[in-house]
Amino acid sequence: MLGILLTVLNVVFNIVLITGWGPFPKMGTAGAAAGTAVAGAIVTVVAIWLLFSGRTPVHWHRGMNWKPDWVIIRQLFKFGLPTGFQGVAMNIGGVLMLRFMGSLQESAHVQAAYAVAYTELFSFVTWTSVGIMGATAAVAGQNLGAGKLERTARAVPIAAGIGLSIAAFFGILFVLIPGPLLAIFGMTDPDSVRVGTQLLAFLSVSGLFITVALAFTGGLQGTGDTKSPFYISLVSQVAIPIGICSALQAAGNLTPTGIWFAIVVGHATRCVLSVFRFRQEKWRSIRVEGAPAPA
Repeated sequence: MLGILLTVLNVVFNIVLITGWGPFPKMGTAGAAAGTAVAGAIVTVVAIWLLFSGRTPVHWHRGMNWKPDWVIIRQLFKFGLPTGFQGVAMNIGGVLMLRFMGSLQESAHVQAAYAVAYTELFSFVTWTSVGIMGATAAVAGQNLGAGKLERTARAVPIAAGIGLSIAAFFGILFVLIPGPLLAIFGMTDPDSVRVGTQLLAFLSVSGLFITVALAFTGGLQGTGDTKSPFYISLVSQVAIPIGICSALQAAGNLTPTGIWFAIVVGHATRCVLSVFRFRQEKWRSIRVEGAPAPA
């Protein structure tokens, strides 16, 4: 609900401050920055008020102990830093992949297809999968904390199944109507459409792998195993696709198809490793310092 409020306020303040609607000054580009800052400040105040109101499961009150809890702080860093590093590693891998695309003779068409097909259209799969990952982490963590380990083990495959149904739906659209989908974002150039159609065909398969991988990543992170997804991301999203592209480039055989293939192999590897690691059930023995062991 706070996220929806933030989005609505952001849109409103951006429109008002960029265009100078009504009594507000016309700030242009600076208005976008100001609108985002104002929206964030308002939502922050609302969030703090909610924490003090007692309406939330976790809340603050004047009589609580305000001293830093260093045990909890250490645990936050222990479990949180690998997740942060995972995001950094994946961004580095994405930048390096763009470097390979830029080295191709038809780099302009390839990068345009990647920007539309992967960054925009494929986000219908990744956004929902990230949402499922967050929900899976919450359910897995709650059940583990309640000592219901079998429910934790069952919840993750169920979440992966939900993600698969969504990814399959969009995958079918990617294969059946690639042209109209690309045209939504203004891509009508024949060469760009050809490359984009090719990429969407690969992504229709890749989406099945990535949604399962993210569901099981959520299961691992929710149960406290945040290091494994980090290592898996290094291997699957950096080492493997960059390695494949480097080998193809060294052999003089780097093509758009080769890059798309490397992306699919990376996602498939992440899926296999994530499922394998979760099914090892090492998370059953993870303990949070200062927390009671599950029954």
